[in-house]
This record gives sequence, C-alpha cells and structure tokens, in this order.
Amino acid sequence: MTRIGIFIDTMQGSIPAAFREKIVSAIRGLPEIAFAVEEEDLASPHALARMAERLKAGEADRFLILGGSPKIYETSFHKFGYAFSVNPYLFTVANLREQALRAMANEEDAIDKAQKILIKAIHMASSSGPIEARSLPLKPEALVIGGGMVGITVAQALATFGIHVTLVEKGKCLGGKAEELRWFYNRPEEAEIWLENKIIQVEKTSNITILTQSVLKHLDGHLGRFRARIVGSDEKETMLSPSAIVVSTGFASLKGIRGIYNHEGVTTLPQIEKLLWGTNKGSIEWGGKKVETVVYVLDEVNEDIKVDSINAIKQSLVLQEHLGCQVAICCKDVKVAADGMERLYRRARERGVLFFKYDEPPKLSTVKGQIQVDVKDTAAIHKEDEWLVSILPDLVVLSEAFVPNPETESLCRTLGLHLGNRGFLMEDNPQLLRVRSNRRGIFVAGGCRFPQEVSETLIEAKAVAQEVIALLSKGAYAYDLSVAEVDPAKCAVCYTCPRLCPHSAITVEKYAEKNTYAPPGTGEGLKWGAARVDPVACYGCGICVGECPAKAITLHHLTDKQIYAQMGLME
Repeated sequence: MTRIGIFIDTMQGSIPAAFREKIVSAIRGLPEIAFAVEEEDLASPHALARMAERLKAGEADRFLILGGSPKIYETSFHKFGYAFSVNPYLFTVANLREQALRAMANEEDAIDKAQKILIKAIHMASSSGPIEARSLPLKPEALVIGGGMVGITVAQALATFGIHVTLVEKGKCLGGKAEELRWFYNRPEEAEIWLENKIIQVEKTSNITILTQSVLKHLDGHLGRFRARIVGSDEKETMLSPSAIVVSTGFASLKGIRGIYNHEGVTTLPQIEKLLWGTNKGSIEWGGKKVETVVYVLDEVNEDIKVDSINAIKQSLVLQEHLGCQVAICCKDVKVAADGMERLYRRARERGVLFFKYDEPPKLSTVKGQIQVDVKDTAAIHKEDEWLVSILPDLVVLSEAFVPNPETESLCRTLGLHLGNRGFLMEDNPQLLRVRSNRRGIFVAGGCRFPQEVSETLIEAKAVAQEVIALLSKGAYAYDLSVAEVDPAKCAVCYTCPRLCPHSAITVEKYAEKNTYAPPGTGEGLKWGAARVDPVACYGCGICVGECPAKAITLHHLTDKQIYAQMGLME
C-alpha cells in the first residue's frame, strides 16, 4: 500500500491553527497516511533539513504538502528531491490557503472545501509515480542564420565564449540592411565604419565559419542534435549538427511604385540617408535644383514602428543645422521611446524643425510641377476651428513599408516556427521570452521578429547570445519525461497531433513489431506508422492529449488515472 507523508505548512501563521486541526483530523485515520507534521515555513533550510531526515528514514513513499500555491514549492522541491535522491514527482501540493481559506466567505465553507481538496490530493498522490530524469550532452556549436547587424553581434559574442559558430548569409557579403545606415543618432562613430570593423573582426575569428550566398534547405532533430543542410550558390551542400540555432534574417522594405512615388520631387527615408551621407557641400541638390524646403510624411505605413520617427528626426537635424534647409515633419505621433530620443526631439524643435500632427492623412497634390502637402494640424485646433497647413516643398520624403523578407515563410516551415499576424517570426512569449521561439533550442532576434531601431536591435542580439551561452555552457541539458507519449498500437495516424503541436515536437515515424520505433533512416519496408513525441522538444502542455481522437497519448505527470482520482471517479 502507498504510504503518504503529510507536511503542513503554517505559512507563517496565515493558515490558523484551528483551521489546520479540523482539516487534518479528518484524514488522520486513513490507512494511506504515514504521518502528518507541521512546519512554520516549509521552504526554510531548517524545515527542509527535518524533511530530509524523514525521507532518509523511509517512513513514506509519497509526500503531500498542505499550504499555499504550488508555484511556491515546485522549483525548490524539485531541486530538494534530486538532492536527496527522491523523485520530485512524488511530491503533491494541496493549495488550501488560496483555494479554500481565502476563497470562501465563512470558515465552515472553507473547511468543507479544504477537506475536499485534501481528499483529491491524497488520491492524486496515491496514483502518482516517479518520472525518469535524463541528460542530453550539448556540443559548443551554434548556427546563426542571417549575417546582418544582429547575426554578426551574436556570432562574435558566442565565439568569445568558445562556441563554434557557423554564420549563414544569403547575400554575397555580410552586413544586411545595416548597410543602408550611414550614421547612428546616439553614437559618435559612423555606422558604416562601425559595421565594417565588426565584419573584419568576425572574418578574422577562427571560431566563426562564414557561408555567404547560402541558405538553409532542411532541418530536423532537436536541441543538442539538430541536423541542418545548407546549400550554397554553386549547389554545394554543407551538413551541420549545431546544438542551438539563432535566426536573425532581418526584414525588407517595400517602396510604393504607383502615384506620387513616381514624382521626381518624392524620395524615401533610405534614399535621403544616402544623399546626405554623400554631400560634402553646404547644401544639397535634387533633380539638379537646390533643396531649401523638405517635408517628411510619416505614419501612413509603419504607424506603430518608431524606426521612421527616429530616422526622420536624425536626418532633419542634419538638413536644418548643416545644409540650410527648412524641415517639416508630418506624423500621427512622434515616437521618442528610445535611448536619447527625447533629447534629440527637443533639440530638433529648438533648431526650428516643424512638427505637424494629423488625424487625417495629408493630401499630396501637384502644383506647377511641384508636390504640395496639405495637412490639418490637430495641435492647432481651437474651438473646432481647423488649421490647414499648405507647404510647397522642394522635396517630399515618404516612408517605405516594413515587411517580412520574402523567404521568411519558407524558412519558418523549415524550422517549424510560428508566424505572427504580420508575417514576422513569433516569439515564445512577448513579455518574458522575447528571444525564444516556440521550439526549444531555436532563438529569434532582430528585424525578423519585428522591425526595431539600432539600440534595441543590439540589446536583443546580446540577450540572445546570453541565452545561447547559458544553455551551451552547461555541457548538458537536463530534462525529465513528464511529457506526452504516444502508444503506437492505438495511433490512427490521423496527423491531428503534429498539426496541433505548438512546439513541433511530434512527428509520424515508422515502427516495427512490439511498438519499437525504427531508427532514423531505416524502416522503408515497414508498413506500420505512428506519431512520436520528442521528449526533449515537448513542453508537456497536453494539447495533443486532449485532441487525440484515438486516446493514444498520455501525459505522464497528469494521466487519466490521476485526473479520475481527483474527480472521485476511481474505477
């Protein structure tokens, strides 16, 4: 018979003694209960030491914690269990404080609910069992896809820590979209020189292998055992076995090709960046004429992206201070949520740059061969009177739409990643895990996730490098089998679970008799197939378990037997 030891956490007095006594008295006589002891603070070193003594004495083979939320205990008890050679899945937690004591209006109802929770927890503990822990060796090798600013920064950081990096770039040379940038708004060095020095450093680093004009054609495996096939422009194939993968393929710009974009007095932000960089006079010319008035029209595309605002303010200061131009910026909102941007914005206003905020898009028309910009300035509205500003500039600067790279969708399918609603790669959690993808061991950073300004991009590159270093520096990845498992004999090969798995952890493979899966690359003559869950890639979310029409999948830390036990439906 299963023997359950109960540890009652008083939660430093937040669970009253009278309440505890009434709860425990109801289960003291049960044959499964080996002992029931109270501790003032179960997470304290002294309480854990006393718990360890009882574990060593072998008084019980299952352990039930009565106290607060399971989140308080899960991490510490997992570490504690492994330290004393006790499987952490033999611990069960009953949350009496939040689910009973604080949830019910009076004590009687709280006691009644707590007793029900306790009985279910005892059934859960009785039906629980140990779960095997494993370790996967990790080689210090990483694959970085994309040789732009992010890819270069990540590769250099990883190589510094002794990790061999293969840097794959589809273009002829490294640099990516950063080559369009001529100077930073918050750094003294020129962007072109900074990027050139970075590329030279990467090319000289022995721990970095650079493959240009190359693309990823196939990927399988999982964290620590990825198998990647890289194909170059000469159709030469390179096989790699990285432990981790970083995706930093950037984004693309889409310029309008119709209407006003074709006018000779219209340009775009990247084009004027090149124009300003190549000017060494005290003025600029466009179409053979001197430019004295420049109008930027922003937020018709990229409305929620601050890159255009930053570049427009940066360029307007150069035009206003050094080239004698009068600059006006028309936008829905000035986005200055970046390092040093508020100072730059204030300086632009002090130098005479005009800002017009609009709700309705500015009207652009041609007057005597020039573009006229008409904008209703919302900041100047007084008593419902609108102020219409009409400007006849020498040059109108428009934004280019930021879109995913053309190959992003195919790369996403190859890697088994998710796309967001705009077509960019989706992170695992936008608040907590911004550089992790939905697949363990694959990370995303930079413009392929979402267009960002330079400072944010470099911060994200360092963040993803730290994630990879923290993962690979351990030399092994520890995991347990508290994940889903498919019974091949029951599997109908309906492909429901591979389609639904959010982490690409399920594949359909051949298997032989006695439910033995065939090794990779074999099994051509076998007629049986079944889904298979990769325990390293599986997060144990349980979606496949609930959706499997054949009930062929089991979640080891929450089996049907354990659920029925909690529901009082034990057979």
